[in-house]
Amino acid sequence: MKNMAAALGLIILVLSVFAFAPRAGAGSDLPGSKIEYRYLWPADLDHPGKNYQELTLGSITAVTQDTPLGPAAGEAFELKDSAGEVIAEARVLSLKDTPGVWIFQTVLKREINHPTGDYNVPAFAFPAVTPPPGFRLTFNFRVEEFVTPLRYAVPTTGPIVMYNDDLDAVVMSPLDHFMDAMQAPIGGEWKCGFGGLLEKIPAGVTASTLVVSGKGINAAMMRWGGLIQKWWGHKTADPYGDIAQTKLGYWTDNGAYYYYRTEPGLNYAQTLLAIKAYADREKIPYGYIQLDSWWYPKATINLNSSHDRGGVMLWEPEPTMFPEGLPALREQLGLPFVAHNRYVADVSPYCQKYSCVPGDPKDKRKGSYPTDPAYWDEIMDNAKKFGVEVYEQDWLYTHMDMVPWMRSGFGNAASWYDNMANAAAKRGITMQLCMASPEFFMQQLKHPNETHARVSHDYKGGLPKAFFWMPFHKASLFAFSVGMWPFKDNFQSSSGQTPQYVLVPEGNPWEEALISALSGGPVGPSDRIGYTDRELVMRACRDDGVLLKPDRPATPIDVMFLYARNIFLGGRRPWTVSTESVHPFGRTTYLAAFNLWPHSMREPRTRLSELGLSGKHLVYEYRKDKVSFTEDKINFGWLSPQGDGKYYVLAPVLPNGMAVLGEVGKFVTMSAKRFPTAELEGRTLKLGIEGVPGEKIGVWVYSPRSPRAMVSPNAKIEHRDDGIYVYSFTLPESGKAEIRVE
Repeated sequence: MKNMAAALGLIILVLSVFAFAPRAGAGSDLPGSKIEYRYLWPADLDHPGKNYQELTLGSITAVTQDTPLGPAAGEAFELKDSAGEVIAEARVLSLKDTPGVWIFQTVLKREINHPTGDYNVPAFAFPAVTPPPGFRLTFNFRVEEFVTPLRYAVPTTGPIVMYNDDLDAVVMSPLDHFMDAMQAPIGGEWKCGFGGLLEKIPAGVTASTLVVSGKGINAAMMRWGGLIQKWWGHKTADPYGDIAQTKLGYWTDNGAYYYYRTEPGLNYAQTLLAIKAYADREKIPYGYIQLDSWWYPKATINLNSSHDRGGVMLWEPEPTMFPEGLPALREQLGLPFVAHNRYVADVSPYCQKYSCVPGDPKDKRKGSYPTDPAYWDEIMDNAKKFGVEVYEQDWLYTHMDMVPWMRSGFGNAASWYDNMANAAAKRGITMQLCMASPEFFMQQLKHPNETHARVSHDYKGGLPKAFFWMPFHKASLFAFSVGMWPFKDNFQSSSGQTPQYVLVPEGNPWEEALISALSGGPVGPSDRIGYTDRELVMRACRDDGVLLKPDRPATPIDVMFLYARNIFLGGRRPWTVSTESVHPFGRTTYLAAFNLWPHSMREPRTRLSELGLSGKHLVYEYRKDKVSFTEDKINFGWLSPQGDGKYYVLAPVLPNGMAVLGEVGKFVTMSAKRFPTAELEGRTLKLGIEGVPGEKIGVWVYSPRSPRAMVSPNAKIEHRDDGIYVYSFTLPESGKAEIRVE
């Protein structure tokens, strides 16, 4: 190891003091945990991936560099093989003004002309990183649909979190060439390079890696995400950035009642009109309708299945389903569409019209990809013509896995994705990513119009919730860290329905609605006509359908990353997630706990410190309508049966003794779309309220003594025995109101 250190000028990541420093030799290491890195090159260029040779450093030069993250300083050096030939030029930089951030940049001087033959085995490692001693825990995302989050190391194209039992964390990821990048855990170290199916890696390519330290999994991921967004000039999507993000919507995708099914005797256009008429009668304020893959013609393939549906033939409506066309239906509904697309069939007319690359002939899905940007122009022109405001690209991982061209040529997959995103952006169309693998989450950093991503598997109401809710909340952290809001998928709002292809109906509609609302992403009921629980659905939105959101998606509290490793065996705690609304007077916290492992849960509680809170808080147990106070912990009690959820709203006790719960009739009680202003001036609490003219609202405020209140408009005031004062009123024509309490 001493020889290696001398040869490579190893750098130590000292988490206790957050510093990278060259190792001077044994005995001069600073205390604390450390990362070691080195550079590896194919031992045989004709057979990369079989064996590696360790490169040595040439002379080391101190350098400074302006980066998108600010000024950086570090070292530059040449990397030489065993024959003394320069293979690459490398830099290792740290930010001058931001501690705990490092950048690896390595420029290839020699090309590689052979693949390793295994996508998960890169030809070289620039760098190869060894986790610090004690950092035995890993959180990363498998290269497959819905960015499967895992607590053990797997090859990945996304971020890797290495951490210890004290939740000291290091996040590492590619910084560029996301669609070609690969980080593989081989031989006890992470080999950072490019996917092993690339037939050529040209000289001049820069391999870049970002390393970020932090305390706690949530904070470290968000710090990493903020930095990589800043690097690419990307901003977190507006929580109300498109119709799917803004309004309650009706969904027809897999798991929905009307997925490849209509009302008896009706075509799809008539069924959708009947859904809208029912919603209007019941005052369910849908703002859009989602059209899933049933709406366009597809090839027939042999999957030995009852639904042998292949790729898209034409991204145009089936004439028998929409006799008058989609524009006419859009006008009749008075609602825009979110529209689904999948991969292109190898027999599609698009492949006669545009240049296409073939899929793997052994793949039963029979896909092919148009590589001509004009294909995407046609698709997005159709979207505008049909009344589509949000384009949902599904089967994204399938695109990578099915067509060899995507992974065999450097930049191929990036050009395919960029052409799609650019065509949509040019026409003012936003995008939902569905069935994405991690590289898509990374590539969207280069585009402004991807507002949200599906991060859960297709909804299956009656299946065990651990399979859906755990991965969803973990993947939500990844999505939001890179600027997208997560989508849970559709849900049934009442029990007893039998969706298409689902044998067991939904048993936890209340929890499904809660999780959707706390996600900050789209909320999409998918009930049969006559089965929507309006009271439940309306807990997620205002009377005009505008969603009432928290400030960020609900994610697992950090201790979940210590206890709940196995998706089915669980851990000592119930599955616990939190989010919040932050106002000038403080933070309202939304805490949910779910019983996913009834036979292993031994500690049904959480501490305020685990939520990042301190001081006295009012705790409102939502389903029991019960108020208590705590400065220490919350005991959930027994959660039964499996899937049962507890929900709490935590409000800080203010200096005047009051605590604001907000609108308890909604899941997110202090959403900024209901309370655009909320502040404490001296001893006076001031709440600004907005909504729909004529909307009935009740605002809950705790006070230890009888308060004086001014409400415009006049309000009915109810004083509960637990110290809660409920101010009930109807919004005037302005849609605005104000409450002053002292």
